[in-house]
Amino acid sequence: MGRELTFADAKIIELVNKNFVPVAMDDWFQRRRQDAEGDFFRKVADQGPRKGQGGGTRQGIYAFTADGKLLQYRNSQDPEVMRAFLLNALKSWGTLSPADRSAARAGIPELKKIDPRYVPTLAKDTLIVNVHARILEKENDFFCHGTCKFPGGQRASHDHLWIRETEWQALLPKSPQIGQEIEIPANLTYRLLRFHLIDNTRGEPPMWSRNEVRKAELKLAVSEIIKDEVRLKLTGAILLSTDADEKIAKRGYDASMLGEICYESSKRKIVKFNAVVMGEHWGEGTYTGGSRPGRAPLGIALELADPSKQADRVPPQAIRETSGYYEAGK
Repeated sequence: MGRELTFADAKIIELVNKNFVPVAMDDWFQRRRQDAEGDFFRKVADQGPRKGQGGGTRQGIYAFTADGKLLQYRNSQDPEVMRAFLLNALKSWGTLSPADRSAARAGIPELKKIDPRYVPTLAKDTLIVNVHARILEKENDFFCHGTCKFPGGQRASHDHLWIRETEWQALLPKSPQIGQEIEIPANLTYRLLRFHLIDNTRGEPPMWSRNEVRKAELKLAVSEIIKDEVRLKLTGAILLSTDADEKIAKRGYDASMLGEICYESSKRKIVKFNAVVMGEHWGEGTYTGGSRPGRAPLGIALELADPSKQADRVPPQAIRETSGYYEAGK
C-alpha cells in the first residue's frame, strides 16, 4: 500500500512515463533466484546500501541503466521524496558520458534458464479470484470506509486467490438439485482462510498458521437453477486467532462470509464468484504496525478476476512457498 501512495501520484506518473521504463518485482523472489534475472537484480542492488548480507532484504526502489549501472536508490513511501529521487536519477543519467550512455543501451537476450523455485507459474485453467481488504467503521448499523493514522491504511488492498482446476471443478455438481450441499476441498478452505483473510492494508502481514484457524465452518449449497445456470450459496463462520482463547489472542479475525458462485452446467464454467467476509479484526504484525486499537471492522471482498488482464495474473503474495500455498490444510 505504501508503494500505491507513491505511484498513484500524478507528478510521479508523469515523470516515470516520460523518462523511465517501470518494472515491478518481488525482492523475496529476485534475491533468491539463481538465473540471469536474479544475477542482474543482485548486480544492481549490490551497488546500493542493501547488499543482502546473510540473505537479507534488498527491498527498495532502484533507478538504473539497461546494462545495470545504479543511478539512484531510495526506499520511501513519500511521493515528494520519490519525486526528488526520480529527478536526481535523471541528473545522474545526465552526468554519464556519451560513451557510457551508448554502452547502457544493452540488448536483452532471451532468458533461456529460469529458476522454477522462485517463478510461480499459473497453471492452465486455474481460477483467479481478486481479493480486496479494507478497514471499515460502523455508523448507525451501516458500514462505511474506515480511517486510521497510518498513511494509506484506509485504502483497499489487492491480492489474488488461485484455485486449481480440480478444486473448482469439485465445487460444481454434475446433477445439481436445489438444497444440495457441496463439500469444499479442505486445502481450498484453509488456503482462503490462512492466506487471504488477512489485514494487509498497511503492509506485508503475517499469514495465519494452520493451528490458528479456530473455526472454519464454510458451507456451499445449490440455491437456484435457471435454465443452464446453477447458483450456489456460500456461507461461513470463521475465527482466526493467535491463541485458542480469543480474549487473550494478540491478533485475530472473527468474521462471517456470504457469497454466490454461478456456473454454466453445460460448459462447467464458473461465470461468477462473489463473496464478502465481514467481521472484527484486531492486532498487527511486524510489518503492519499502526493498527487501530482494540477490535475494529475489517471487510474482505472476493470477485472473479479476468485472466486476460496481466494485472490479474500477478501471483498471490502467499505463494512464495508453492507447496505450502496449495497444501494449506496440512
